[in-house]
Amino acid sequence: MKKTLFLILSGVIVIFSIICISSGPVINKTIPNAINRRTQNCQKLTDEYKIAKETKDDKTIEKAKKAKNKCNREKAMYGLEFSSLIINLICGLVCTILGLIHYFDVAKPFEKVTGIIGLSSGIIGFVLTLVYVCYSGYIFTKHPYEDSSGNNSIYKVNDDWAYAKKEEGKIFKCLFFNDKDENSLFVKYSDLGKKQYNYNKEKSQEYADQDSNYFDCSEHYIPSLTCNSKEYIEIAFVNNCDNLYMIPIDTIENKYLFDKWITSIIFSCLVIFCDIGLAVFGFLLFKSDASGI
Repeated sequence: MKKTLFLILSGVIVIFSIICISSGPVINKTIPNAINRRTQNCQKLTDEYKIAKETKDDKTIEKAKKAKNKCNREKAMYGLEFSSLIINLICGLVCTILGLIHYFDVAKPFEKVTGIIGLSSGIIGFVLTLVYVCYSGYIFTKHPYEDSSGNNSIYKVNDDWAYAKKEEGKIFKCLFFNDKDENSLFVKYSDLGKKQYNYNKEKSQEYADQDSNYFDCSEHYIPSLTCNSKEYIEIAFVNNCDNLYMIPIDTIENKYLFDKWITSIIFSCLVIFCDIGLAVFGFLLFKSDASGI
């Protein structure tokens, strides 16, 4: 039974690792600036943070600290995605081969060695994958989406594609403004699967009609020019707009990125559980005697 479960878990780790490698956002360059993560100069940002602390200015210090931590997280995720997934794949393959050998009762005297290999592989895979999932999950849910130039480029909108709502007269309220969060206006990676950040036939057709209210209230008003510095804005020519809208997105690239990233996180979590099982049954094989009892 120990040998069978050892073999099954090893094979499952191989399969899940291949799925993770095929969907990993960094390995597959699904993230627009994935390559830049490898060459980010986090030391420079660390030095800037040390200089900022000497200014005694809380805002300057906090901004420099966030930039430093963001760089370190992204660079760590880059290295961990490669190392954790590839190590799991290699260790899984080795353990699968060893599991097959022992499943057919070949090389019984080496079961203890196989047990040590399985135990070590499970522990190493567990630690690396767990840390990777923590970094990946944090960046996925907390970091704003960045384009290939490293700029925050997608603004938050509600289900109706609006980013500002009329309060009275010519005054509009920015729906997502938060003066305590400089990234409050921007979409995070975990938001990219939502319909308002991907192609929507109805909105595209509505925008194509230049006589529509949606077209009039989205063509000339851009969040970067209006909501970046204050919660309430005044628009001189509102054209009877109750809301200000973003121009619709005509691609499904954001959904594609979201799907691949969430897939890699889910299957990485499954690999973690399999690594635990591999370590457990590796330990049991190690404790067993040469007769296999």
